[in-house]
Amino acid sequence: MDIPRIFNITESAHRIHNPFTSDQLATLGAALRLEAGARVLDLGSGSGEMLCTWARDYGIVGTGIDMSQLFTEQAKLRAEELGVTRQVMKSPRFFESVRSRGWG
Repeated sequence: MDIPRIFNITESAHRIHNPFTSDQLATLGAALRLEAGARVLDLGSGSGEMLCTWARDYGIVGTGIDMSQLFTEQAKLRAEELGVTRQVMKSPRFFESVRSRGWG
């Protein structure tokens, strides 16, 4: 069974790929007292909603890694949509698929 493929099919239309809501992600960001320039590593970043919104709302810099090439591409689009591309994509691998590195 190809779990990443099944996950791509079932979750591809979702912006957040876990049981959190947008409000809960905002609450978590506030509870962490994120400051501009803070660095965040998001393993299993999905479509990048957490990193992109925190980059917009708190000014964080982050790296997202996910198994899904589809979700990685969606994360890049989300960064563009929220206007955080220049801010967070300081590295060419801001969002990277595990498979593109040969890890999965």
